[in-house]
Amino acid sequence: MKKTILACIALLISFVSNAQESFWNTVRDRPDYDRGFSVSLIIPSFMTSTPSNLNQLLVASGYPHIPRGSLNYGLGVHYRMKRFETGINALIGSQSVSIDALNAQINRTPLTANIFLQYHLFRKGSFTFYPLVGLSLTDTRLILSKEIASDTIENLLQNPGTSVNLQHFSEGILVGFGVDLSEHWVESTGMFRVKFAYRIPTGKYQWESFFTDLQNAPKDSFPYFFVQLEIGFPHNWNKGSL
Repeated sequence: MKKTILACIALLISFVSNAQESFWNTVRDRPDYDRGFSVSLIIPSFMTSTPSNLNQLLVASGYPHIPRGSLNYGLGVHYRMKRFETGINALIGSQSVSIDALNAQINRTPLTANIFLQYHLFRKGSFTFYPLVGLSLTDTRLILSKEIASDTIENLLQNPGTSVNLQHFSEGILVGFGVDLSEHWVESTGMFRVKFAYRIPTGKYQWESFFTDLQNAPKDSFPYFFVQLEIGFPHNWNKGSL
């Protein structure tokens, strides 16, 4: 994960450094369009949170703990009206952590939806800076597995004691900022976007199971900070021209 993060940062620095002069000193042949719609690929969004309150029970039961950091990938759509821009991101993550000595493993799959509102506070050339606020919703599926001594599938199916399936929902308010490299004065263009934000939880939610009513299960809120990279394809136009 660390290598992936460092590679993304190095790519960003190289991209900005090589193209800095053209971004800031672009020659235009017309004013900005006042409307825009874009589709973006999120590759990736790195999220880091506080430790889960479930970790103590996981470790005591012989399972790995839930890592604080994760990489998520997804798609985003955005609509811009002058300097205001709104959008939604849908992301999925996948983590697998094992303890070989105990033959134990956890598989974590978070599904996240982020709804944003952004204001293009500063523009110069192809560079745009904007503060953002939003709402974040995450549904997490956690599968805990241990190896058992079973040599037939019949025995395995009749004694399904090898795994536990838990779910958790969390939500929060997003506050942060972002920068774009994109041309607003041409109809079809490309976009490179970086967002930095922090999720402020609006409540704590209990870990649950679809198969039983859990009592006194730990609660988690998952406040997290994220850095999100996006590559998109905007289309711009003026109101009434379509």
